[in-house]
Parts: sequence; C-alpha cells; structure tokens
Amino acid sequence: MRAKPASLPSASNSRKSALKIALMTGALAALASMDHQSAHADAALCGKGSECAPDLSSPAENEHFFRFSMAHDQGAQHESLRRSEVTSKDFASFSGVGVISCMVDGKQRTSTAFLVGAFDIGVTVAHTFQKSSTGAEPADCTYNSIDSHGQVRERIPVSYVKSQWDEAGAAGQLSKDFAVVRLSQPSRYAQRTMPLGRFSGAAASVVMVGYKSDIDADSVKRKARGTVYERSANGIVNSSAGGFTHDLDSRDIAPGAPLMDETTGVIIGMHAQSARNTMITMNDWLETTIKAEMQQQQQREARAN
Repeated sequence: MRAKPASLPSASNSRKSALKIALMTGALAALASMDHQSAHADAALCGKGSECAPDLSSPAENEHFFRFSMAHDQGAQHESLRRSEVTSKDFASFSGVGVISCMVDGKQRTSTAFLVGAFDIGVTVAHTFQKSSTGAEPADCTYNSIDSHGQVRERIPVSYVKSQWDEAGAAGQLSKDFAVVRLSQPSRYAQRTMPLGRFSGAAASVVMVGYKSDIDADSVKRKARGTVYERSANGIVNSSAGGFTHDLDSRDIAPGAPLMDETTGVIIGMHAQSARNTMITMNDWLETTIKAEMQQQQQREARAN
C-alpha cells in the first residue's frame, strides 16, 4: 500500500512532620539534580497535551523513571540480564510500541512500530511494505497493540503509508529504511506516544523494546540493553554502512524496534537490521514527514471545534 501525494492527511505531631518535610525536600532536590544531566538526543518529537498523556510530566521525572527502570538490568553483568521481558512496572511507558502486520503472498510479514506525536501516527521500517519477489503488494496491514500477557488488545487497520524508499533514489538504502504509517483510528490501548529525537553520534547506553518476527509463536514484548557505538572509535570505522552499530541482543527482534537513550528516555534511533546489529537515526525526511502528519492532525481538530 502506498500514500497518494494528493491525499496526504497528520498525532501524563511536629517531629514526624519535620521528618516528612525533610524527606520530601531531599526527594525534590534529587529530582532537580537529574534535570541537569546531559542528553544524547535533542529536538524530541512528541505531541503536547492529550497526544502524550499520561506521559511523565517533566524531563527530571522521565530521567528518574528510566534510571530506575534500568537499575534491575544493571544489577548484574550476567548475559541473561541484557535481555528480558518488559515488566508490568514499566509496561505503560512502552505501551506505544506495537507490531505492524501485513499479508504478502499469503504469508504474514511483521515489523515493530512505535507511535510518535499522535496515537494514530506510527514509525517503522520501509521494507515491510515492499513488494514480494512475485510482485505482490502487502495487504491487510494492521497496527497491533499487545498486552503484557502477549494478547492482542487492538488491531487497527493502516490507512496509508509514506515510505522514504518511494522517494527518488532512496529505494534499498539502509539509512533511509523509514516508513510513517497513518492508522484508521487512534490507539486506545497506548498510554503515551514515544519521544523521538536526533542522535548526537556519540556512544550511548541504550534500551531497545520490540517483538519477535513471528508473533504467532511468541508475542511477548521484550527489552534489551547495550551500547550504540560511534561511527569511528579507536581509529576503527563503524562497519554499519548507513547506520550505527549496536551490541544489543537483537536475535529474532523484528526491525523497527526503537532504541532509547538510557539517560533521557528519548528514542535516538531504530533497529533496522539484525544481521549486522544496525541502528538508523532520524533524518530530515522522517522529521519533516512526522511534523506534517502532526500538523494535519491539528488542523482537523481545529476544524472539528
């Protein structure tokens, strides 16, 4: 399915009292100090108000959550802690990560996707929507929200797709393997959209959330942690042409999974290729396309009012 350029539609007792006050003051001071931590991403794309509700209300709280969320994973260096199921404790924060499923030549094709800016705007990989070797177009594409038990909670048809691979000269380029999908209706299961930002290019500790390619066999959402490396480190050029190498356990994780900076919680890239553990980062096309979709959403809401 392809977008028609002409039909482009855009997406939280005195001593006892003194002790309580002291504890509260200390907690507030700790949160305030987190707000000054450096970030690896900027210009995060996230709709305001209802578009992100009920999102974490401030960068300090957002940072505190992700530090707390990762504390368990960092508690030991055993390999099994590098990859685990998303727990119910942090499931709400990743509820904006789902699965795109299409049928091609009678077979299911899937990719991880994440909602950005609005509850009916998703980002995933462009190659999900390419024709098969027989020339068959993907059909019956849906966005699926899956709960912590692996049960599908909603299956929303995809209205249209904008793929960067449809742009002149972009087809097949790894760094341009981006697609923006518009859903036929907003997700009601997702509790927040995902903040997407630019990547600085410096090595970063990240967490990835995604699903296995075969969701019929295993539909549990998984979390992995690791490092994204600079393009050039110790004189060795990064081997991922068009992207950045990461060392996360991405075995069987469907491309399209977001990689979030561990400190800020902002998505700095998207897992695009498991064979080489490659992350691609937001480019001008993706930013412009998402903003255009968000703007059209705002215009529709304004007309409705």
